[in-house]
Amino acid sequence: MKVRLVTSLREFDALAPLWREVTSAGGQASPFLSHDWFACCWRTAGPNRSREVWVIEDTAGPVAFVPFLRWKSRDRGIPVRVLSLLDSPDTPFSDIPLAGRLDEVTRTLFDALRRRSDWDVLLLPKLRAESRTFEALRAALSGRFAAREASREESPYVQVSGTWDEFIHQKTQRFRKGCRNMENRLNKSGKVTIDEYREIDPDGPLFAEVLELSRQSWKGARGLAMATMEGMPRFFRELTRRASANGWLHLWLLRLDGRAIASEYQITSNGNVHALRADFDPSVAVLSPGAGLNLWIVRTLFERHEVREYDMGPGRNPYKLRWASSARELVTLQIYAPTACGRLLHRVETRLVPLLRQVRDRVKRLCA
Repeated sequence: MKVRLVTSLREFDALAPLWREVTSAGGQASPFLSHDWFACCWRTAGPNRSREVWVIEDTAGPVAFVPFLRWKSRDRGIPVRVLSLLDSPDTPFSDIPLAGRLDEVTRTLFDALRRRSDWDVLLLPKLRAESRTFEALRAALSGRFAAREASREESPYVQVSGTWDEFIHQKTQRFRKGCRNMENRLNKSGKVTIDEYREIDPDGPLFAEVLELSRQSWKGARGLAMATMEGMPRFFRELTRRASANGWLHLWLLRLDGRAIASEYQITSNGNVHALRADFDPSVAVLSPGAGLNLWIVRTLFERHEVREYDMGPGRNPYKLRWASSARELVTLQIYAPTACGRLLHRVETRLVPLLRQVRDRVKRLCA
């Protein structure tokens, strides 16, 4: 196998037909491995970051695509050249689009990385801990690079099986009572309507309404909202256009007397629902509009029998965990190049930082 580099947007866009062939042959129907998803990420990755795709090929043509971002940064005060899988803040999990043998692809990838001296740290974020890809990457790392798990986080989900009544009666009496009280508060406050949209014009009034609700949310003032986070308005405009065309988009809006007070932006495919963004109007926080919309969505998914799983997004949010059937672990791998900066940063992260934490904890105990 060999690796061919694609670095221009025009070349990247031209890969779309081959990309579809590879993911189809590999049985990878997830939208988050599609060329469309990475096209949104590519176009909105921000300044001072270069994009490239490593096309892994055999004699018959491409067998895998590995999209990367490059940038220069400082980590623990050390100047580093970072290489990272191309993603966005809303990528629910990462994987490698491929049709070839996973072990051969990962070996080829790491052999190519070892021949290059233009990077110090490689980030592989949000890998599912139970996935074949995570295990293959760990196996291929052996004897090639120093590495560590930089983080682990949970991604809770609801298993949609059986009936709504069976599901909700598995929850505590206190939780069920809270759901009833929440619905009653909303219904007594005015006319409540909940709409679902599957095709949206990103330049139209409905998308503008969603952005405005996002801007008003508690995330808006902190620069974390769809409308205020750098690059996110453009990302979601591009995603909305492509998701509408592909049949992936599900946007839910809860309105009170005609005014949008809660929303959830979902990507749905192959029996799986992924919640990417949820917002609510803080001026009516006492009505718990976000929780009310979430209740409606979960109940509707059970009643329709169209999906198997509702992925609520990464994070140990207590409200998510009360709904969840279980949770997956997402792992971020940090891999260090055999460069001076790579070796130094690995020593700092695996030796100096743990030592300093031990000293800090000991001082805290002595002062307690």
